Amino acid sequence: MTATRMLVLGVVHELGQAHGYQVRRELLTWRADTWAKVAPGSIYQALRTLSKHQLLEPVATEAGTGGPERTVYRITPDGETEFFDLVRRAVSDPDTGPESLAAAFAFLQLLNRDEVPNLLVYRVQALSARIVEVSPPLFDRVVDDGTPPQVAALGELYRTKLQAEIDWSIELADRIRNGAYEFSNQG
Repeated sequence: MTATRMLVLGVVHELGQAHGYQVRRELLTWRADTWAKVAPGSIYQALRTLSKHQLLEPVATEAGTGGPERTVYRITPDGETEFFDLVRRAVSDPDTGPESLAAAFAFLQLLNRDEVPNLLVYRVQALSARIVEVSPPLFDRVVDDGTPPQVAALGELYRTKLQAEIDWSIELADRIRNGAYEFSNQG
């Protein structure tokens, strides 16, 4: 739900106010159903949940074209805080998952340019700690303890993925420091 929550809050933030169909249409144009695994039903559920938690507030209803009335929402101050916290956490914490990282990148330009490389440094530190945990001697010991030898191959895959993400994060932080991408310098 974190990626969906972030995307719904972010779209309403960007549009100023929106009803569910507008949020859904916007996310479909971004193909968020593919890279963030956001289903149409989860968008409407997120709108209700976010409203219930006072992160969004209903501001109007509009007649639906051939369907029920549509509730129009805007983001609350608490919703703004939650949204920016989710974006920052998704960039800095690898435990948030790939869908949340992808969702955060849809709104990266809303953060301050100087902040983003620092968030990526935190990500690199967390990933580097994991590489130490899965160093080759650990997997050699596991294999010696009777675990099937292919487990060592999985350890190598995991280390390779971690190193690739570390390298990507460092390179991205450098590109941002050197002026890549546009940022609003707000957030």
